[in-house]
Amino acid sequence: MNEIERHLKRLFREIPESKRKNELMQEITQNLNEKVSDLIANGQTNDQAVKKVIDDFGDIDELKKEFEGSTRLAKSKGTGLSLAFSVWGAILITALVLFINFYYTPSVIWFVYPVFAVIWWPMSMFFRWWHIKNDRPIGLAYSICGFILIIGLLMFINLYYTPLVIWVVYPAFAVIWWPLAMLFHTLRVRNRRDDGTDDGNE
Repeated sequence: MNEIERHLKRLFREIPESKRKNELMQEITQNLNEKVSDLIANGQTNDQAVKKVIDDFGDIDELKKEFEGSTRLAKSKGTGLSLAFSVWGAILITALVLFINFYYTPSVIWFVYPVFAVIWWPMSMFFRWWHIKNDRPIGLAYSICGFILIIGLLMFINLYYTPLVIWVVYPAFAVIWWPLAMLFHTLRVRNRRDDGTDDGNE
């Protein structure tokens, strides 16, 4: 491995392995080696030619962004298929549970419990897809949706079984700390980023 190949390997080390990456590295290596040969033919030493070619080549920040975008797009497509599967799976399971509930036990409404559990599947897949596609944190939005789901279930239990006693506010007080904690965490990270003190560990 010559100096050109070692230099390119260092530049490309953060880019995930792929066929396109290997082909691009081979093409760039060939072009740079040809430039080195031309410079040597014009009277420069090998070390001088290699140094000039490397300096002229510069960095690959734009290539990194392109590869990251391509990787994110591929992951987004794969996660999109999983999201579609989860949505249809949740719909089919919900339809089955609704049929069993209203056909066999129409006097008792119990389908909300399995539906409550199933709905977390497509919701989680949606936020994973959104996170990969947009490269943005989803903790706050996910916690808000989770809070709404939990409170919705608790309100149903309260109003369906004990409508004369409103007790849902007590568990709601406990659950609301989840989105509140995520809100303050998001604000803290944003403030640290704006102040330039974000260490990348948030």
